[in-house]
Amino acid sequence: MTDAQRTQVIRTEVQAAAARLRDRHPWLDHQDAIGLFIQLASVAGMVACAVLYLQGMLAWWLTVPLVAILAAFTHEMEHDLIHQLYFKKNKPMQDFLLLIGWIARPSTINPWGRRHLHFHHHKVSGMRSDLEERSITNGEPWGIKRFLMLVDSMLANVLRVPTVMRYTGLYIREVDRPQNPGEVRRAVIAKMSLYMPLGHVCWGTWHAFVVFHAVNLGGQWVGQPVVWPEWVHSAMTWVNAATVCWVGPNVLRTFCLHFVSSNMHYYGDIEKGNVMQQCQVWTHPVFWPVQLFCFNFGSTHAIHHFVVGQPFYVRQMIAGEAHAVMRRMGVRFNDFGSFRRANRWGEHNPAAEREAARQTAARPASAA
Repeated sequence: MTDAQRTQVIRTEVQAAAARLRDRHPWLDHQDAIGLFIQLASVAGMVACAVLYLQGMLAWWLTVPLVAILAAFTHEMEHDLIHQLYFKKNKPMQDFLLLIGWIARPSTINPWGRRHLHFHHHKVSGMRSDLEERSITNGEPWGIKRFLMLVDSMLANVLRVPTVMRYTGLYIREVDRPQNPGEVRRAVIAKMSLYMPLGHVCWGTWHAFVVFHAVNLGGQWVGQPVVWPEWVHSAMTWVNAATVCWVGPNVLRTFCLHFVSSNMHYYGDIEKGNVMQQCQVWTHPVFWPVQLFCFNFGSTHAIHHFVVGQPFYVRQMIAGEAHAVMRRMGVRFNDFGSFRRANRWGEHNPAAEREAARQTAARPASAA
């Protein structure tokens, strides 16, 4: 069988499994109501955890993971809303749900901008212009640098400016297709503004929290406690509270999601449009801790690449049947080697390939 034939077998069986599920559970047909309930309940749960923490009834070490888990539901809702799986004929309601989901998860880009990036991701998953995945380090060699970029989305841009400019330019040429310098300028500004304003507030708060406490800890280690002005202590009262209730949970959730997503997608040497090569499936117990904070994304997201129009909870409910046919058709499961290969499909060494390319470029024309 060709990969196209295998893909069609998987799609047919996954769609059939979902149809059987809906026959057994007619309540799943109330998709708009289910989506509305999940989004409102998740946000309400996050607010409740924050209130309990601020009243001294919930420890910070419980507040952070609980809020992160609830925020993971709002991420799945945003993804489904991007694919217009709820309130398709009611744009104001869609926008409302997207807005409260973005406020709940300020570490991300705005969802309306993400919609364009995500649709392009499905068209060119694993290609050089896949801005959504490249932005979260897919295809980068593993090491301290990639770990830091996964922890901090701002560092993901700062630590590789030439790379970011290159793949953003590819995306603009393929998707925006500007016809003059003015259109190029507007497209670049639009991409640079995707985190505004919530993303900058979130990551600015996080950086203030980390720097303040790191400096204090360093001062204690060297025996020279830092004396801060009173206004700094006053501001840090708010920063600390915001970090525990809002920012910190999303830093945790974002790290887990980006770690899973950037490593379960393949990049760089796959055939364009070949869904069989786009994703692997993670089911190994070693991944369970990070899967907890991104609603089992590594296990179920590959199903979405085969069948786009299913809500996230349906994917989870039919995962067993979907995985069975995906294994049978040859989809990769728990491919740990992709970490060594920097997410390449085949046995490539990206660092060696870059060095060879540099040597070839530096070779005199006469020698070539």
